[in-house]
Amino acid sequence: MDENKKQYGNDAINEDWFEAISKGDDQAFTELYYASYKELFGFLLSLTRNKEDAEDLLQNTYIRIRNGSHLYKKQGTPMTWMCAIAKNQYLDFVRKNKKNNSVDYDEVENYVSEGMEKQSPQMKNVEDKMLIEHIFNILGEEERTIVTLHMIDGLKHREIAELVGLSLSTVLSKYNRSLKKLKNCLVDYQKGGHYAGKRY
Repeated sequence: MDENKKQYGNDAINEDWFEAISKGDDQAFTELYYASYKELFGFLLSLTRNKEDAEDLLQNTYIRIRNGSHLYKKQGTPMTWMCAIAKNQYLDFVRKNKKNNSVDYDEVENYVSEGMEKQSPQMKNVEDKMLIEHIFNILGEEERTIVTLHMIDGLKHREIAELVGLSLSTVLSKYNRSLKKLKNCLVDYQKGGHYAGKRY
């Protein structure tokens, strides 16, 4: 047990644990928890930006994992499967609480500004965080999820494709289209000094 507490992620997960858990093996569930909770908690924290919410969602995620362990198939990676469950818990949480995806909007602003021509001081020092929130909300829910998973969580596009159930080409297309929308919206703000709220 102590060894599993020191290791986590796909390399520490024994895929046979899922079958054992489905048969009521509490020890296998404990082993799985210690081998994966750090990564799952970090994943949820990056989405919620709130420790308490992430802890609550982590608990719900493991309940789902335990109840659905018989559905696990040995393809892909165990962590991808568990992250998909965690992601669905987060999206349910967002819908129930009528909150937008919680992201670091400063990070979004800096990221989408990369590669653009020199910005004005007005653009570089935007103090109104609601502006960035409005800009980010021009994306659809699926687009926000893809951008957040890649930009904030650092997942590869192929991993995101597995999580959201889309083809790699579709994820890449949606990601690139989303960045274009964000950049266009930021450029419009730079030119006009305000968020026009128009569709892109």
